[in-house]
Amino acid sequence: MAANRHMEVGRGGVGEDFLKKMTDNFSDERLIGKSAFGNLYKGILADGTMIVVKKLAENSPIARDKTFSNEVQNIMALRHGNIVKLVGFCHEGQKKIVQKEGRYILADIYESLLCYEYLPMGSLHKNLFESNGMDWNTRFKIIKGICQGLLFLHRVGIIHMDLKPQNILLGDDMEPKIAEFGISRLLDPELTRLNTQDVMGTYGYMAPEYLHRGEFSTQSDIYGLGVLILETTTGKKNGKKDSCGREYIYEVHCKWTDDYIASKHRSLDGDFLQQIKACILLGLKCVHIDRKMRPSIEYIVDTLNGLTSCYSCPLIAPEPLAYSSRPLIMKPPEPLAWSSRRLIVQPPKLRFSFEPKRLISCSFSLTNTTDGHIAFMLVTENPRIYLTKLPLCGLVLPNCIYTINVTMREHKESRNGEFLPVRSSTAREEQLTNAHPDSLAGDEVKEVRLCVVCDPQEGTTSNQSIQSAAEIIASQNYRQVLSVDVHSNKPWILTSNWRGCVCIWNYQTKTEEKYFEVSADEPVFSATFIEREEWLVAGGGDGYIYVYRYDTMEEIKSFEANDGRDIRSLATSPTRTFLLSASDDHMIKIWDWKDSWKCMRTFLGHGNCVTQVMFDLNDSNSFASASLDHTIKMWDIYSTTCNATLDGQPDGALCLHYLTDRNEQRLLCGYLDGAAKIWDPEKECCISAEGGNAKSVNALCWHPKLRVVITGSLDGTAQIWKSTKTGYRLENVIGFNLGAVNAIGYIQGLTRIVVGCEQGITMMEINFPQKEGIVHQEKNNKNDLESVYDSTWLRECDLTSERRSNKLRLFKK
Repeated sequence: MAANRHMEVGRGGVGEDFLKKMTDNFSDERLIGKSAFGNLYKGILADGTMIVVKKLAENSPIARDKTFSNEVQNIMALRHGNIVKLVGFCHEGQKKIVQKEGRYILADIYESLLCYEYLPMGSLHKNLFESNGMDWNTRFKIIKGICQGLLFLHRVGIIHMDLKPQNILLGDDMEPKIAEFGISRLLDPELTRLNTQDVMGTYGYMAPEYLHRGEFSTQSDIYGLGVLILETTTGKKNGKKDSCGREYIYEVHCKWTDDYIASKHRSLDGDFLQQIKACILLGLKCVHIDRKMRPSIEYIVDTLNGLTSCYSCPLIAPEPLAYSSRPLIMKPPEPLAWSSRRLIVQPPKLRFSFEPKRLISCSFSLTNTTDGHIAFMLVTENPRIYLTKLPLCGLVLPNCIYTINVTMREHKESRNGEFLPVRSSTAREEQLTNAHPDSLAGDEVKEVRLCVVCDPQEGTTSNQSIQSAAEIIASQNYRQVLSVDVHSNKPWILTSNWRGCVCIWNYQTKTEEKYFEVSADEPVFSATFIEREEWLVAGGGDGYIYVYRYDTMEEIKSFEANDGRDIRSLATSPTRTFLLSASDDHMIKIWDWKDSWKCMRTFLGHGNCVTQVMFDLNDSNSFASASLDHTIKMWDIYSTTCNATLDGQPDGALCLHYLTDRNEQRLLCGYLDGAAKIWDPEKECCISAEGGNAKSVNALCWHPKLRVVITGSLDGTAQIWKSTKTGYRLENVIGFNLGAVNAIGYIQGLTRIVVGCEQGITMMEINFPQKEGIVHQEKNNKNDLESVYDSTWLRECDLTSERRSNKLRLFKK
């Protein structure tokens, strides 16, 4: 086009006056759209050719040097059939008098404009939601074209960051082209701070990790692409107001079943229906909460190209939702075989110790007696009476126990006669990598109905001990817990939280001993007792360390430790007058409270936030540190050079704990990807690596009396790993159902653990009931041992053949 050649002369820009003329001085009549950083106008050249002129707002965080021009020219050089062409630009600065802080100053004000090719059909949003609709072939063509365009952008190193229907333009032949790409390259990093909370994008399409943590990558684009694919496939607009579109995704996940798809597209034959199903499943994969589980753009394009030949696609839904209770219901390729006695539920009655106007809880266990995974769902007809969010889904690992804690809300009178059905079904091994427990059920379902009994507290019997009822403290002061410490002599639990508060709970009297605010509106990530001084210390999000007498709560000392950066972890020496502090600026410091809290030394060496520090229990001159740079480092307090670095995990280390087992010292570490590793500090090697299907091991500890490792996970569960001659075996998974587990402690001399969660703290006795039907074989044991079943606890009721023929799914109400 002559107009395009004119604007690209010398690979430079065009004048602002020229662009004003073609847009009628940027008049409202020529306004055709708005975007994050400016308005879009229709421009008409002298020969009648139309272009789109984007006028960037004066306050846009645009680079003001040659970087802008260089990046624009690089983008202009990009050519692909599924991206909108950038055909020209203007970047001019002039002196203007502006008002700043009550004064008028002379400043350089830049006018930045971008010129794009004009596409007459407008946006996908307009054609998909505002017109009379489009047929499936056109929709499928658009989905493929968008993915081809995104593949090209990712290969040239461009992250779009704002994929949505408004940024997909359509040509005369309905060929889609991605617009608004490359904007992130034109931004000034100093002004945008892209790695912080200041995010750019559109609500409903932003990936959770970008919205909440400021982390972006090509997988952030995949999330927005997934929402786009779902909208284009279903023709239903993401009209929900939640930031990541989870409500909309949930609706698609539940509604678009086999039968619904067939009813919506009666005129299409089976091959095209398979394409629709595959696109929905592909979209749900793209919006996985965990970005590592999202497919690559290459995989997406290959899958869509394969669908052109209408091959049969897998019909088991992936995990699209962190909170989903019902799957996208697709018929599995073949029926699932059953063992008649695969799951043992005990006890048959849930006995709550009723106390008026108090939270009461009760636990029961599911024992998997098979070598396969079993998916379960706990449901109720009266969800409002429970604090536990029901329905509740989970996955019981092979030859393992899953303990479920159910909490009932405060009631004036006891409630009896309720039933909690537990539905279960085997899960296919090949489904487990990308699937959520609520998407693994087959046609054949077993159901157990647990009777709910509320007895007065004095009326409980010894039989209830098997239920290991947890004590829940869910008042406002004990929510969003970040750290837990248990006093060795007093019945006190010390907690800190996101709201900047520190609380002391008396677990004998079940009352709050102390509560006070440390730093207003700043989280307190760590608080710990210094028992020999009768102090407690807290590390604030404001970079200060606070010291209090815990009998009077009098502040003894407060000092700035890390120049306004978060204090992530504190640790006291078991024998010396030293306190370690770790912060998110990668630094570790050691303080001597005997010497007026003087900083003895600063330790540098980690490449990312230090998440936890802990003194060596056997050597008070040594300590270890964990970091998001995925390393564990061991240090001597008198040297700024670390003694050893333990590495071997791709994701960040979140927590660590020294333990002594069979007179050998070990270092236990938890990682962001759900792994828990046990290291030999002397040999500097990993001797055990455990998984257990946990998501992000946020906290862990070693219980010396029970000789078990306890890990806490982002999904709200704790895993109990029992020490054996050959390593550590997953013995029990406990679902507290109080949100993410952030901290774990134990009460010395007892078998009770204390767990700090997002929605409260809980105390629970850890016992090991006989696991009927499970035999763990050691190396010297016989290979063929018969499983023994206790019929007292076996409560599995087959569903009738009529219900099974109606394809009752495990999670379908």
